[in-house]
Amino acid sequence: MGTTQRMARFIAEAKFEDIPTPAVNLAKLCLLDAVGCALYGSTRPLGKIITEVVDELGGKPVSRVLGTRIETNAVNAAMANGTLGHSEDFDDFAAGHQAVLLMPVVLALGEERRSSGKQALLSYIVGFDITTNVTHAMGEDHYGKGWHNTSSIGTLGSTAAAAKMLGLDEMQTRMALGIGASQAAGLRANFGTMTKPFHPGNACRAAVMAAKMAEKGYEANPDVMEHRFGYAAVYGEQMMSLANCTRHLGHPWALMGSGREVANGIRIKVWPCCGGTHGANTAITHLLKKHPVKAEEVERVDIVTTQEPSCMAPNLRWPKSGLQGKFSSWFTVASLIVDGGRLDLASFTDAAASRPAVQDMLKRVTIVQDPEHVGRPSRARGGSHWLDLTITLKNGERLIAARVEANNARGDTYGWETKEAVFDKFKSLATSVLSASQADAALNAIMDLDKAKDVRAVVDTVIGQR
Repeated sequence: MGTTQRMARFIAEAKFEDIPTPAVNLAKLCLLDAVGCALYGSTRPLGKIITEVVDELGGKPVSRVLGTRIETNAVNAAMANGTLGHSEDFDDFAAGHQAVLLMPVVLALGEERRSSGKQALLSYIVGFDITTNVTHAMGEDHYGKGWHNTSSIGTLGSTAAAAKMLGLDEMQTRMALGIGASQAAGLRANFGTMTKPFHPGNACRAAVMAAKMAEKGYEANPDVMEHRFGYAAVYGEQMMSLANCTRHLGHPWALMGSGREVANGIRIKVWPCCGGTHGANTAITHLLKKHPVKAEEVERVDIVTTQEPSCMAPNLRWPKSGLQGKFSSWFTVASLIVDGGRLDLASFTDAAASRPAVQDMLKRVTIVQDPEHVGRPSRARGGSHWLDLTITLKNGERLIAARVEANNARGDTYGWETKEAVFDKFKSLATSVLSASQADAALNAIMDLDKAKDVRAVVDTVIGQR
């Protein structure tokens, strides 16, 4: 049995009863976070453009765009909601930004097919497993080459979720994976632009299309993963292991992470910026908590990291806008120092980015690669990514944070460590569109999703006024 068939069999045969309760609870929490991000995204310039485009495209009104009154087909709704959810880079991530790859698919198809909440959660968890296992099997070279793995790999997970939502059998699922694999895309060159959020939106669009086409008998190569010109051969790099794509499917369920309330496998963001900045954010936040220095006291900030700096945040040494600042560790460190440890949505407006104090501090932040890692491929690091950060004050004092995890998306004690904290984050985002009472109702509906007989009733709670 080949890799594609094993993946398809896992997808087709998975049952809700197979899923541990902690995984179900985590899936609801991740869905909640993604919906909150999408609601806020609908108010942003990016969100207004994508919703206008989807409104113009029209389509059979069976699924809705979150935060709006737009009804369209499931393909367009999934595309819009995936883009909205990633608009601020505030959505969770583990093996890529999974919630915005899966939430839009299960809600759009759940509305269209009047599916149960259990079906949506099962499909979400199955899709999460596929993305996680393929990502781990792929290794680091894929991302290092310039692919945005959230979409280049995540399209397979989105397609798995869509296939499960439609109840496709094993062969239909193999066809869906084949159709989806040919649409996998996403380039890191677009980080810092509106197109990065479109990556998961496009993956969701591709997934719903693929599953619908396969349902009607559209054909693809049933062995697309292992074919000599297939997914692994084309997208895979030197670390790619086909066997590892399926070895751990469902054993254990990838969503479980460490089994914590907010597991290590799921990183729900405390800062609305690229996860590649979070290690530096964590280090500077720790230092500022211990030593609350003022910007005018800082002579320089030096960061030494295992990663090549331009790969942490490509070409964004001198961000020109708030959006670009989300992908610049130089910018986030400078902002945290200037604002006394604060880094939130207000930090990434164009006006905030252009402040003289921030621009001046940018000149004092230096990031270099550790000499022992210069020229070594990503796979040579063995999964270890760290940074050392030193603040040198004008009085000569040096403040040091050593060996901080470079991809720390939770921010240690500054992350969302409890479900109540995630609830607060959701309400702060959702009330950009909903009233406080509506946000509470939406929160309760999503956290009771496993009890819902019809996904459409849950989506009813997150529809805006426009």
